[in-house]
Amino acid sequence: MTRRKKTRKAGPLAPSKAPKERQASDAASKGKKKGKGQPSGQRHSSTKVLQQSRTKGDEKDPRHGSRRKVALVMTPEQELKQLQEDTKLQLLVERFENDESLTAEEQRYLDEKSERYEQLVAKLGYELDEEWDDEEY
Repeated sequence: MTRRKKTRKAGPLAPSKAPKERQASDAASKGKKKGKGQPSGQRHSSTKVLQQSRTKGDEKDPRHGSRRKVALVMTPEQELKQLQEDTKLQLLVERFENDESLTAEEQRYLDEKSERYEQLVAKLGYELDEEWDDEEY
């Protein structure tokens, strides 16, 4: 017996199939295919369209930290303590007392910090001893 190759055809004895009907929505979806990527001609788009696209991205991101205000200024006591512990200022004061010459920038720094020190001392009510020596301690 000779071999017969299988086919997908049902043959004359199989039941016939009804033809498929196309719906209106299928015809509409078969139109223009949705493309990928950015629309063409963005370089030549009007500025109005570009501004609208930017406003979407300008919305505030809720993940960016708290809006609670933080005081950036130290209390007078903290600022006075910081001035007293400033090593650069201490070195400049020693050089000034030893009659060494200071550059204009160093002199300006010394003047600003010493003026601020005097303001803080007056504000806190401390008394400055003009004849204070290191040997008394």
